[in-house]
Amino acid sequence: MKCRMFFVCLVLGAILPQFSGDLLHAAPATPAAREHRIVAGDSIRAILLRYNCITSMREYVHARRAFAQLNPAVAHSGALVPNARVRVPVYRKQESSCLRFREGRIVRIEFEVHEAKEKVSIYLDSPVLSDLFMLDGVPPGRVVCDFDGTLPENGLRRDVECHGRLVRRIRVGHDDKPYKRARVVLDVEHTLFGHVDQKFFEQDSVVVLTIHEASENGKSERSFP
Repeated sequence: MKCRMFFVCLVLGAILPQFSGDLLHAAPATPAAREHRIVAGDSIRAILLRYNCITSMREYVHARRAFAQLNPAVAHSGALVPNARVRVPVYRKQESSCLRFREGRIVRIEFEVHEAKEKVSIYLDSPVLSDLFMLDGVPPGRVVCDFDGTLPENGLRRDVECHGRLVRRIRVGHDDKPYKRARVVLDVEHTLFGHVDQKFFEQDSVVVLTIHEASENGKSERSFP
């Protein structure tokens, strides 16, 4: 049975469940690398799963970080250009137990307000780590999370005013081209925004974004894993 789809704004002291599987701190071994020519519709996740036997999100995070180190100009899948070439880390040959590229769904989003930080939890029905980046320009600032090969579940609210100090609004959309992806956009207060951290908790297939307030000196130190 699929999870019910809804959007919840939890304010002042809401407690996020303590999930296991914080994946963003283990250091990967140095992999071999091979060259791949980009074709229309490619995404980083699809490329990594094509050339690797990845059996957990921990291994996927290792491969994703290695890809970023090998291709520093490709910060997210939208930066892949057809006919260009990228270097792909290769850890293991394909086996029957490997994760396969399949279409996922965003089923629920929750928002919490804490002192000097706010959290957005994005629940999925399969393990997908987002491409996280910032769109600068006309205020408000925008934190963007792209989930390739993923769509919003039918019934998920697409536009919610949250009225946090840091996060004012959360919008959800999707694109079919150049590759299928769901996009979650956080409109943030640019005068207060400091940085954002991303963690994935594998047991519950939830991506947690923690948006931190700028330091007292007013500088905005942006961090995107």
